Amino acid sequence: MYHNMLNLLSILMLISAFSLIANKRQNSYISTFRFQSALLAGISLLVSVRAMIVTKAFDEVLIMFMLIVVFKVVVIPRYMKSTAERVEYKVEKDFFINIPMSMIICCGLVVLSWYVIYNIDGITDLDTKNYLIYSFSVVLLGLFFMISRKKAIGQIIGFLVIENGMFLAAMLTTEGMPMIVELGLFFDLLTAFIIMGIFVFKINSTFESIDINKLKNLKG
Repeated sequence: MYHNMLNLLSILMLISAFSLIANKRQNSYISTFRFQSALLAGISLLVSVRAMIVTKAFDEVLIMFMLIVVFKVVVIPRYMKSTAERVEYKVEKDFFINIPMSMIICCGLVVLSWYVIYNIDGITDLDTKNYLIYSFSVVLLGLFFMISRKKAIGQIIGFLVIENGMFLAAMLTTEGMPMIVELGLFFDLLTAFIIMGIFVFKINSTFESIDINKLKNLKG
């Protein structure tokens, strides 16, 4: 039952990454990221509760659950919505790759993840292989989303999705990393997010747009 729930939530995270690729609006990006982060929070809660039942002691993953809910489900999405309202907003039609072709490429990335993970020697547990496939696929789809969008906000969301995939892999394959490592990664994420938020405002104030292609105008 435990592994079935983890597999279900992991698959939903992967589906949310596909949904992100199919979206065109910035508010949809943010809502999809919030939903994906809520799924990640649910996974961390399951992992921590099971660990506490087995060890009959407090599990540090529960702290990560609270941090994910506070920052990834509440604070960051609210800040991103506030940012989107303060800069140029329009339906994003200027993809580097159109959506139908993007979906085909993403399916290929999932197949690639499956092929790579199943050909790694030393991984014998089927559940571990599946978890790695889901998480690695989320990372690749986040990376693809990041490089296929011209708008800075879309690229920030792509970065956050990559980080979600990395946390998913760490959470499910190690039953939770050491607390100091998790906190270090989390605060690195927050620092990068703040820097990117400043970057968005600078682009918008300079070019009256958040299309990063306009940075080419800086070339001498």
